[in-house]
Amino acid sequence: MPREAFSWGWSLLALVTFFRDKNSRLYHGRPVWAWAVLVLAWLGLAKTLRTHAGEVLQNEIAVTRNFYGVLRVALENVDNLKLRSRMMVHGRTLHGRQFVDAERQAIPTTYYGARSGFGLALKLAPRHSGLRVGIVGLGVGTLATYARSDDYYRFYEIDPNVIRLAREHFTFLKDCQGQVDLVLGDARLSLEREAPQNFDVLVLDAFSSDAIPVHLLTREAWDIYLRHLRPDGILAVHVSNKFFDLKPVIDRLAEHSGLPAVKIASAGNKQAGQRDAHWMLVTSNAALLETPKLREARKLTDVLDPSDSRNVPLWTDGYSNLVQVLK
Repeated sequence: MPREAFSWGWSLLALVTFFRDKNSRLYHGRPVWAWAVLVLAWLGLAKTLRTHAGEVLQNEIAVTRNFYGVLRVALENVDNLKLRSRMMVHGRTLHGRQFVDAERQAIPTTYYGARSGFGLALKLAPRHSGLRVGIVGLGVGTLATYARSDDYYRFYEIDPNVIRLAREHFTFLKDCQGQVDLVLGDARLSLEREAPQNFDVLVLDAFSSDAIPVHLLTREAWDIYLRHLRPDGILAVHVSNKFFDLKPVIDRLAEHSGLPAVKIASAGNKQAGQRDAHWMLVTSNAALLETPKLREARKLTDVLDPSDSRNVPLWTDGYSNLVQVLK
């Protein structure tokens, strides 16, 4: 809603400025034909924005704002009982969705389907009794739907409003079969202070928006992640992004640690509420990398996501360059 009001206000201010500026070719409503065109265009814009705002308000469930921006929970596909779902959005970035239908609420949607990089990481990770899974970025808590009764999931989330909305409007956390802990604060600082967590899988899922937290993608941060990972564990990095290609950045970080990194791309599925997903899996477990399921996924990835050969230097706390990874 604020975006629509902002656009409408600026367009009106521009018209007033043109009308009153003596140096403008449109001063004092002349020529009439030009003003007729501008006014008609402005009325059309106002009508479109009003219609869009009405649709947003009609489907909106909750809106909250803090230092980190505006979060909105809304319904989508309201006329389709099977696909009707709640979604959490930050600006234009989708934080997650969940089907409203009770029988479909446990389906892992958006970027986290069973064939995604995360889904494969969970299937292939060696089990030391229950799995210990660390996740940087909560979203709506979708990943909790994978937990078994003896698993432990530890989410790191910087925005308290994300935690509140995930608990109030989505059931992934409440219905989780395993043990769940939520750690509020900057993930890097939290992990830096903690004793080694011995995660079987550590997920980095904070890079889907147009505002990349670069401090989570530096050599120094990477070393912290590896300190919390079991020797045969998997570091799963979600790199789906409309604006940036972060795969070369992960390649350099993996090379820095002497570990192989593999890309996993999976196609979306509208009926399951899933989107095209791009992940990077980093592990010292050579046997895992040669499993049939992962080899098959890598072949599919070569078709869905051809390799990018751009040369990106290793990012550190003293150097990073988002311009180099613009799509």
